Amino acid sequence: MDRNDSWNEARRDVCLHAKKMHEAGLVVGSAGNVSRRIGADHLAITPTSVAYNILHEDAVSIVDLHTGETVEASHAPSYELPMHLAVYRSRPDIHAIVHTHAPYVTTLSVLRRPLPPIIDEMMVYFGGPVEVADYALTGTDAVGTNVVRTLRDRTAVLLANHGNVCVGRTLDEALHLAIVMESCARVYIEALRVGDPVPLPNDSVVAGRRLFETRHRG
Repeated sequence: MDRNDSWNEARRDVCLHAKKMHEAGLVVGSAGNVSRRIGADHLAITPTSVAYNILHEDAVSIVDLHTGETVEASHAPSYELPMHLAVYRSRPDIHAIVHTHAPYVTTLSVLRRPLPPIIDEMMVYFGGPVEVADYALTGTDAVGTNVVRTLRDRTAVLLANHGNVCVGRTLDEALHLAIVMESCARVYIEALRVGDPVPLPNDSVVAGRRLFETRHRG
């Protein structure tokens, strides 16, 4: 596949998953953002201030991963580009990023409350609790620094007062994580309304962590 074909395929993929993110109720308007790595040197990312219900693949920006410069675009890239660059540069295993403002996830982010592993799926998909990255003003390099510090080898973080970030080897995987995370956040918040959620027993946490490591190895 030549460069133009790979760029166009990545644009289609980003556009498709941005629309799916919107349809799943994880964002409204043009909130949140989606990106995908293209080889070793570029990424495709959603544009800033374009509502997903009218987003077209031609509006997806191609950016140089090393310099952060826009290479080809009809619109400016997402305001959160610095965060995406920081994550890709620090984690070569990551090829896709989905950042949402999903309601239950964002509720936890405003409370600055981690999402604990309350059901088995959380250990398998996230490798443990989803921690809260320190607050930084949207669009700044500090957002990326805080995400990288908190993410470590995991697949998701909460952004204080902002939402979440989910990462994967493909956009299908990253978006699925975002959907699972919102479902788990809803269960956790509803459980808090009733009483004190009971965490998973330690042996399940250990077993789940092993499954996570096997799932994400290589």
